[in-house]
Formats: sequence, structure tokens, C-alpha cells
Amino acid sequence: MYDLVIRGGTIVDGSGGAPYQGDVAITGDRIVAVGAVTGPARHEIDATDKLVTPGWVDIHTHYDGQITWASRMDPSSTLGATTVVVGNCGVGFAPVRPQDHDTLIRLMEGVED
Repeated sequence: MYDLVIRGGTIVDGSGGAPYQGDVAITGDRIVAVGAVTGPARHEIDATDKLVTPGWVDIHTHYDGQITWASRMDPSSTLGATTVVVGNCGVGFAPVRPQDHDTLIRLMEGVED
């Protein structure tokens, strides 16, 4: 028995191939089957009319400050990013003296406003 099966979604697997209809089976923290998955699962998600994709890397973000105080890198994490790149715009937060933390946070709040 699988822990989770995502059924009937449009799978875009990141290989560059054409999207296709199918299922994704997960056991523990691993994808164990992709395609036409048979067999029961503890939980199922109906993905009809939905895209099922792997996580992706957001290569240009302004989360330099947010990463220090937020548990999620929204909106990227909500959109499926599993990795975000920070510091690529010349605004960095390390190393920083403790007395300068608030100054840098205010700077990023202004940048992101």
C-alpha cells in the first residue's frame, strides 16, 4: 500500500518531454511509481485538470531579508520552488554585525515595498 497517490494529473516531469496524464505514488519521502499506478493508498489526491510537477529552483529572488524571519519563502514556495537563490542582486545579509540587523531589515522592506 502506498502512503499517497496523486491520480489523474497532467505530469510535467522536468525531462523536456511532452506532458502526459498519469499518477504519482509516494511511500515515505520517495516517489516510487509514475504513470498508471494501480493499488491502494492511505491518501489520494484527485489531480484531474491540475499540473503535477517536481520542485523547481527560483534563481532570482529578493528573499535576502525574508529568509531570516519567515518560515516560508512565499510566493516561491507556494508555487512549488524547493530551492531559492539569494544574494544575487548585490544585497546580502552575511556577514553582519548584530547591531546592524534592524538596519538591513528596514533596507529590504524598502526594496520590496
